[in-house]
Amino acid sequence: MLPRPNKSVPYRLSFFLLFGLTLTQSLSALGWRANHLPSSAVALALAGGGTALPGNMTLATVNPAHVWGLEGETVEFGYLRMFGDLRGYGVKWHTLWRARPMQLVLRSTVEEDLEVRNDVPTAEPLAYFSARLLSATLLRGWRLGTTNLGFGITFAHQRMYEYSARGLWLSAGWQGEPLPWLRWSFTLNNLGLGEALFRKRDPVAMRTGVGMAVKTPLRGSYLSLDLWLDRQQGLVPCLAWQGSGQIVRFIAGARWKTGIPLMTAGFQLTYHRWIISYAYGYQDRALGQPYMLSLSRWL
Repeated sequence: MLPRPNKSVPYRLSFFLLFGLTLTQSLSALGWRANHLPSSAVALALAGGGTALPGNMTLATVNPAHVWGLEGETVEFGYLRMFGDLRGYGVKWHTLWRARPMQLVLRSTVEEDLEVRNDVPTAEPLAYFSARLLSATLLRGWRLGTTNLGFGITFAHQRMYEYSARGLWLSAGWQGEPLPWLRWSFTLNNLGLGEALFRKRDPVAMRTGVGMAVKTPLRGSYLSLDLWLDRQQGLVPCLAWQGSGQIVRFIAGARWKTGIPLMTAGFQLTYHRWIISYAYGYQDRALGQPYMLSLSRWL
């Protein structure tokens, strides 16, 4: 049975929003594709897949239906490093409101020491600057029979040099379990519009995906296959495995994107009310090797 809703939710929501805006750096300008960056170590370890896995609240930005992955109240902080000087930060707050789950996700990315040059590529840089992007996502869960539904709304603001832009988009996800050993999912992400850095209207890269997760003979573990259709990246297949274990759980995944494979692996360590998650990815060396660390606390 779900616990009774917490009457102090609006006050806590305001606190965490203010906390995230002041603690995390503004988020970096990689265009709206910055929304594709993982928001948790588990999401990185699954290589962008796992939409049909049993509920995991850390994957709610991948598939909003994952907002049903936890019935209690949890706070998570994550640190991401990739592409040289690109750093990402994330704060999550997950709770129940009126007997249904709700999650607030604040994500930040910043890239330092970008150069301003004149028309001569070999000339000395004229100046250095940072590119930033900050996004806030609010997710809410519903149920339709035995099907889990999740909906999210995201607002993002990015700034690069003297240019800035904003975007607003919606996401939705469905999860079902027709058989005890089979799960399915359908996801629609990034339905909305944003501004380009030069203030022209530019569609956000909408993504649709279907997923399937099958139980393996190893108790509690799943094998997952996802197919994403991305307006910018085309068809992106993801294959992932999530192990079992109440204290230590291992995770691995692979993703093929425009001919470039990303191989990932990670683990979750649970101790009382604390969860430590770590993931490492391997891809083309020119792009850098991403890794991410997340720390969660049940309240």
